Amino acid sequence: MISQYPIVAAIDFGTHGTGYAWAEVGDEDGPGPRGLDRLTQIQEQWDGSRGDYYPKDLTTVLLGPSGEPTAWGHRALLDWTALARAGAHTDHTYAHGFKMALKPGTTAGAPVLGIAGTTIDTPAKAYPLVVGSLRRMYAIVKEEVEVSGYLERQIRWCVTIPAIWDEAEKQLMRDAAVEAGMPPDHDRLILAREPEAAALYCQIHLARVIAARGDEATAEITRAGSRFMVVDCGGGTVDITAYRVVGTADVDRRRLVEIGKVSGGKLGSEYINQAFVNDILADRLGGRQVVERIGRERPDILLEIMQLWESGKISVTATRGDNQELSIDQPVYVTLPPEVHDLLTDDVRRGLADRPGGTASRIVVTTEEVRKLFDGVLRDLAELVDQQLAVMRELDGAPDGPEQVLLVGGLSGAQYLRQRLLSHFGDKVTLVRTTNAVAAVLRGAVLLGYDPELIIARRSRYTYGCAIALPFDEARDPEGKRLVGHGGRLMCDDRFHRFVGVGDTVETGSTSGPSPFVPLQPDQESITFRFFRTLAAHPRYVDDEGCEEIGTLRVKLGEAMSLPLNERKIEIRLGFGDSEITAHAVNTHTGAELDTTLHFDSSY
Repeated sequence: MISQYPIVAAIDFGTHGTGYAWAEVGDEDGPGPRGLDRLTQIQEQWDGSRGDYYPKDLTTVLLGPSGEPTAWGHRALLDWTALARAGAHTDHTYAHGFKMALKPGTTAGAPVLGIAGTTIDTPAKAYPLVVGSLRRMYAIVKEEVEVSGYLERQIRWCVTIPAIWDEAEKQLMRDAAVEAGMPPDHDRLILAREPEAAALYCQIHLARVIAARGDEATAEITRAGSRFMVVDCGGGTVDITAYRVVGTADVDRRRLVEIGKVSGGKLGSEYINQAFVNDILADRLGGRQVVERIGRERPDILLEIMQLWESGKISVTATRGDNQELSIDQPVYVTLPPEVHDLLTDDVRRGLADRPGGTASRIVVTTEEVRKLFDGVLRDLAELVDQQLAVMRELDGAPDGPEQVLLVGGLSGAQYLRQRLLSHFGDKVTLVRTTNAVAAVLRGAVLLGYDPELIIARRSRYTYGCAIALPFDEARDPEGKRLVGHGGRLMCDDRFHRFVGVGDTVETGSTSGPSPFVPLQPDQESITFRFFRTLAAHPRYVDDEGCEEIGTLRVKLGEAMSLPLNERKIEIRLGFGDSEITAHAVNTHTGAELDTTLHFDSSY
């Protein structure tokens, strides 16, 4: 449904950078997606960025001696550098890449720099920093909107999340956004999957996008009936989804149906950078201990080295030989800052100078080393794209030509990434890249906040259900699950009540069929269900292999407690077609809405 709020604001919270955009929706008919995109206000200059234009500030924070944030973004980097040069940094912490710590086991990037700092590697450590980062962006947008004559309560907010995040991480992000000041209700605060937002941007903002083969070819992804895959190559994650374009009577409002399976992993740009630190810096500078010493004593030097590597990484190119294999065209040269000289031994400096093309103050990353650094990520990325292509064929039929693969995100700017994928897929795939790959998610999130139903339907990643008690079946149910209910009824505990199945296509805004439940005991004031997911299609019990408890669904009976037990029946409907699972319940006897809470567990 098109937003009833006159302002839509989006915050794209990323591993490397965070930005915001907002737009006036206009009158009750709305400006349409294309008109809305032209009206979108986006910030491209940031405090401390030295005049550079970029749609995102750095996702970084400088923490003071007691752990309080003293600066964010580029300003945090400048202040941290000044402290390090003055030798006054030892009781401060410079944190970056903390977004990915919200999903345990997928932290990205080098350890947090600073003697007093610790690695931000758990949700508990990352959560307050996420809240602070979102609160900063919220305050900036709120001020801009209010200066324009609107009130905060007239804003619908949209915050981006990786598509591979599960319910626990989504819960943390929603909680963080609310704690940062955004409204708690789902109508005014929407979570947007990043590749979906990018897909909408490329559908609506650009009718055609430029192919990545280096020639003048173009690829059409807006025609009704066409389909394409989105590969969002970010700093911490790569997210992959696929869509088919659905035409409507209004050609300005073509919509998308998810036809693939959400996939991805910790394959972002930060992992290439981490490999550079582990495999190149440690080798060239005399070992990991030397790198760690530089990080402690002169962290500004280490940051400068990483920035030089980042520039070289994006510009890497390759040439296809007669054997059709790609060869990196030239090494990457990383000039060491003069201040690092005194931190290296004579043997290390001689070793640097003895390498072909090297000097005592320059690291040479050979072509073979560059290939290995990239391919540590790109091999897995190509495999994930192969898997998505297979899913698209299975679920949506064979293509009528080369599949279209749309690359977005900061890492998609790396020339070698595109060349490597083209070499792998050949004529099976047409690679497509928008002219504004970095801002695609941010601008698309504004469009999704304006009209969430631009995505018509999504596929359920799991079979979801809850634990209930059903009549005991002597022939099938084990004795250990037998229990006695009200009135002496024999019941089977731990039965899996299925709301939606894995791979089911679910329309946006729709809900599962009504699920009626009755309290087991007359003194129950609420019913609390344990909520589960599994990749099995039809589990019988919630403790079947592969079933995972992920949260609770609680319904308060309220005034229904005054009714006879058989009139306290409740009807639960769950929505699986949006970016988050929603739930509501009613009393079937009175029709009254009941207080319903679906909460997902997290490790925080």
